[in-house]
Amino acid sequence: MKVEATEGDLGEQDVSPAKVTDVEMNQQGDVEAIKVSKGVLFKKELEVPADRIQAVNSVDADDKSNGTIMIDAKEEELESLTKPGQQTLPPESERPQDDPLDVLEQQVPTTEGMREMERDIHVPRPRNSFLRVIGPGLLSGTSGNDPSAVTTYAIDGANVGYRHLWLMLLTTPLYYAVQFACAKIGRISKRGLSQLIREHYGRPVAIAVSLLLVVSNIALIAADLAAVGSGLELITGITWIWFVVPVALALWYLTTYRNFESFKKIFLTMSFVFVAYILAAFFTHANWGAVLMSTFVPQLGFNFTSISSAVALLGATISPYSMFWQAQAEIEEKREGSLKQQLSTIKLDVGSGAVAGQLVAYFIIITTASTLFVHHASINTAADAARSLEPLAGPLARYLFAIGLIGSGLVAIPVLLASTSYAVAGSFGWPGALARRPWQSERFYIVLTAATVAAMVITLLRVDPIKLIFWSNIVAAIVAPLLVIAILLVGNHRTIMKNQRLSLLHNFSLVLIVLILIAGAVLLFYGLATGQGG
Repeated sequence: MKVEATEGDLGEQDVSPAKVTDVEMNQQGDVEAIKVSKGVLFKKELEVPADRIQAVNSVDADDKSNGTIMIDAKEEELESLTKPGQQTLPPESERPQDDPLDVLEQQVPTTEGMREMERDIHVPRPRNSFLRVIGPGLLSGTSGNDPSAVTTYAIDGANVGYRHLWLMLLTTPLYYAVQFACAKIGRISKRGLSQLIREHYGRPVAIAVSLLLVVSNIALIAADLAAVGSGLELITGITWIWFVVPVALALWYLTTYRNFESFKKIFLTMSFVFVAYILAAFFTHANWGAVLMSTFVPQLGFNFTSISSAVALLGATISPYSMFWQAQAEIEEKREGSLKQQLSTIKLDVGSGAVAGQLVAYFIIITTASTLFVHHASINTAADAARSLEPLAGPLARYLFAIGLIGSGLVAIPVLLASTSYAVAGSFGWPGALARRPWQSERFYIVLTAATVAAMVITLLRVDPIKLIFWSNIVAAIVAPLLVIAILLVGNHRTIMKNQRLSLLHNFSLVLIVLILIAGAVLLFYGLATGQGG
């Protein structure tokens, strides 16, 4: 028999519904408890006392199962089932009960009850609450500096020096505009981007976009695993290939088995490793006068190399996977206060991510421009940049750059994995979220696991990371402008956004981003066609 919960989620819509596997009887022949099994790859076994059984529905003519048992279980109870193996729900008599007076005050519009509800809705935010505000926005901003992006920034600094620093200033508000639009859409609609695309533009469109994203993400994850291994090799001297499997498995475990709040805290804490890039810049004896001049005075050469390098910077900043992540993660993020307060909090969260991410990129360019560009050194990867820094800026600069490279991969890979699962699940209409346990949303976590395995295999086969980054950027060049157009349409949709549609200034920023991304894609393919970008 199938088993469903009255309030909580046993994964009824998942690939494998919860089923009764055994019935325990007492000496009198009465049912004492039932044993419930859920999942195939991510299996969970529960023992449910008889007094939790609310109803037993007989078999319908159209129902191929043996009927359904309804059990009394709340969401928070099921979310607490984190231990491996069999677990037991407590009997009804041992469950914590709500105070009847509190329940009555919430249901009956007494003065005290109304005050209580008002306090719950409009939660006053304490002073200095920045650490309580940051969340998916900051994580998205820092994860955007994955090793492929770090490589892009490092190569730009090595090739053109400080000349593109002004682009970091320009792209910060543009990146913020995209990410805030995604967060606002997620908060208002309570649906992810792929789900909205499927509902309003058809499943084939959603599946096509998602498949492109999956290909791009897996290529990036594989390249990032190689980069993390290379960073560890620079520090330990052990060949990078030995780090691929343990790093991949550790990140898969944290993403799969840690709840969303602890997942967020772990990787936000790891984000502080990006300070290493900022510190590295101060060991390179940069010309700070030239740095400031290039930051505020636009400089752009009109040869293909200069333009394509500038476009690469924009593409590394505004990435498709961060858009999927931002919208869905905002749904899972628990924010306090009224909707107005929540949107203000989102602005601070996304703004902090935009500034932090761009600041890191800014200092990576300064570091390589002050050393590699000055000494005409060429590089192909971020690991090459770290190695090249040692004779020019000392061993500490090399180690700081390597630490930043490791941290960038460790933060980015879980976000890439999650965005892959979000895109696929939303396209097919599957329930799934990091806030749900693996046994509750097995399809979602099977996709996440498959992406991990695929990326790990590609890395172990020693596929050239440069080629992986190159092809993932090609896919991103196709997907990114399409996604921003979808965000524009969804963000101004009356039914979806109600009275919270995007502002005129916000729309203008997104249109500008679309034009820039399309120009970037045209330049990329022009370079490929003429042999200049090969």
